[in-house]
Amino acid sequence: MMKTILLLAHPGHELRIFHWMERVRPVVCILTNGSGGNQSSRTRYSRETLAAAGAEPGPVFCQMSDRDWYDAILARDAVPFRNVANVIFETVKNEPLVTVVADAVDGYNPVHDLTSAVGEALSARLTAAGATVTHLVSAAIPGIAGDCKIEVVLDPAARERKVAAIRAYTPLAEEARRIFEEAPESFGREVLMRQEFDWPERFEPQWETFAKERISTGRYANLITYRDHVLPIARAILSLQ
Repeated sequence: MMKTILLLAHPGHELRIFHWMERVRPVVCILTNGSGGNQSSRTRYSRETLAAAGAEPGPVFCQMSDRDWYDAILARDAVPFRNVANVIFETVKNEPLVTVVADAVDGYNPVHDLTSAVGEALSARLTAAGATVTHLVSAAIPGIAGDCKIEVVLDPAARERKVAAIRAYTPLAEEARRIFEEAPESFGREVLMRQEFDWPERFEPQWETFAKERISTGRYANLITYRDHVLPIARAILSLQ
């Protein structure tokens, strides 16, 4: 029997593939608690979403705040990320068939990108341990490139359940409204992709440009960069292979 792990950076990303979760019922691992700068934890909402979809929380589930993860990135500390891969590996290392679905590298948020690296490292390690592994990604935002491997088209009843789950997730109401305006098809179609990202030396993600603007206006005190912070951590994560 196939064991499926869904590995996400933030609570709420699971809404993107709600009907796929209904069909597959994965074990869901989430790194941050979604608290952002001054917000409250979104953990309860994600637990309710998983219950509605028939999925289950995994061994890593929103234990650290967003701020703690960003502090780790600023410190170039790969240990928390490697620990996530290690803990999940220990829970599925004896499974012969494993699907790992992680956030895609999207350049929108550094934790998204590093979560994708964790998924890649976990998949490689399980393969080395003898499992047959399918490694895919789910994009947290519209318009991310990748080769579509699984497409789930929602019938009216499934779409209604998904919309209800999104509406019940009140901290993301505004974000859901924007997504509906920008990519209404995502409410009726879910895609899992294969993505190749080789972590090049030169890459300027959207989140780095955004952070530089925030630094210039005094909104951010410290700048996370791809080359100085994220790339070294990604390489340390991938060395688990």
